[in-house]
Amino acid sequence: MDMEWKEAARKAVHWSLPVALTGLSLGWTVYAVGEILAHQAPAPLAYTVAGIYDAVWLYALAMETAHRRQGSSGKLPAALGWLFLVTSVGVLFTHGLLYATAVVAVIGAMVPAAAKATLIMAVERDTTRISPAAQQQIDAVRSATRDQVAIGRAVTRAKADRHTTAAALEREERKARGQAHKVRHEASEDLAKLTAKHPTGDVPQEVPALFSDEDLARVLGTWTQEGVSPVSPQVNPVSPIGEIGTSQGEGHTPLDWAALVQVAAVAGVETPEPGQPLTEEQLTVVLRWLRHSENPPLSYRKALAAYRAAGFSAKEERVRKAYAALIDAEDAQP
Repeated sequence: MDMEWKEAARKAVHWSLPVALTGLSLGWTVYAVGEILAHQAPAPLAYTVAGIYDAVWLYALAMETAHRRQGSSGKLPAALGWLFLVTSVGVLFTHGLLYATAVVAVIGAMVPAAAKATLIMAVERDTTRISPAAQQQIDAVRSATRDQVAIGRAVTRAKADRHTTAAALEREERKARGQAHKVRHEASEDLAKLTAKHPTGDVPQEVPALFSDEDLARVLGTWTQEGVSPVSPQVNPVSPIGEIGTSQGEGHTPLDWAALVQVAAVAGVETPEPGQPLTEEQLTVVLRWLRHSENPPLSYRKALAAYRAAGFSAKEERVRKAYAALIDAEDAQP
């Protein structure tokens, strides 16, 4: 009984608005048609015709509703319903203009149209009602679909943000490389102009300080509480290396292989050996050793020739980059 009462209440609420608007429309139409015809015929006849008009319209609406609920084709009731709807809208609009105001005419004309619209929606909703279980499945499918769409959009936006950020970083990196290349080029031009204006022979050469006192003291092991004690110029190699009979460039001083051992020890790397692959640190150690093997220090071309003559091997591009980094480090020293 409780379920039946709830179902009846649900239907009453569902059909309340269409029924109310339809009743209002019928009553207003009877009044409007009767009042208009009363000026042409006796009042009882006029209102009787108006009642017959509404009765036929109501019957057409009922038949159209029945066909819609059954899913069958009711062309005649539908045609009559629309015909009477248009006629009622025109009659109510005309009646409002004749006996009231334009606002009343518009409102009266809208009542039959609203009744027709709500009646069609109520019938469609009633005929397409589904079970609660089916509705739950539909809701679950829609919810899962919305979740997938939301996740897909979030993933797509994250990928787009990642690509945008990567592109921006790559652009900044290329700008920095271009700027560095420009600075190197300008520095090279300035150096060429300065060298041409002031030849190397005219400038007193000083051997740059390659190592600090702290580095030398660490190698020789002469730490004291007061500081670094004076160190002896007599330093034995950390790991003796025999003389390697390699030809040096023309006019080049014979290489001091023992000094290479000291330079490697100060840098904290294994002693580089000719013919063996060198790390970046070992390559820098070799270039520093060769560059300062003479006074004034060797230029890049002479250092490269001495590098090859000493038996070391590496790509020229790699040697050039390491030499440039070495020069920058020396220039940065106070």
